[in-house]
Amino acid sequence: MTETEQTLRQRFTAFLQAMYEWETQANKVNEEEVIEKKTLTWREFCDKQTELRIPIYEEYITNRERKYGGAKYGSHGLPVKYDPSKETITKVQISGKKASIFTDRVYSIMNYKREYKYKLVEGRWLLDVIKQQFLSNNGEPEKWENVII
Repeated sequence: MTETEQTLRQRFTAFLQAMYEWETQANKVNEEEVIEKKTLTWREFCDKQTELRIPIYEEYITNRERKYGGAKYGSHGLPVKYDPSKETITKVQISGKKASIFTDRVYSIMNYKREYKYKLVEGRWLLDVIKQQFLSNNGEPEKWENVII
């Protein structure tokens, strides 16, 4: 394994872990403070979650306009969407200042293939695009789709 591949794998794993921790905490706060105790309004909750996501986006994701995503996009899932234990790296492809990490992923008992596309920006590998492909029950892959980040 090259040093570049090792760096990419480490950044990918760190990104997944950061998003997993954020999402797990967001679900907990939503349940306790918004739904049960009603100590936070939905707007206050969303604002707080944006504050918590901004450092993750600054560290791991390219800075560009995202039509439906970005740090202000407050979607957290239950079960969590980013779970390091549910993804396995199958391949790393590097071509100059671009790279892709391919994974097999299980989410809500469904199987997917994912491609995380990276760009080398000012000496750091930053995630730019995520695409996923659902695998049907008969094993046939469906069309690749963009994932909102």
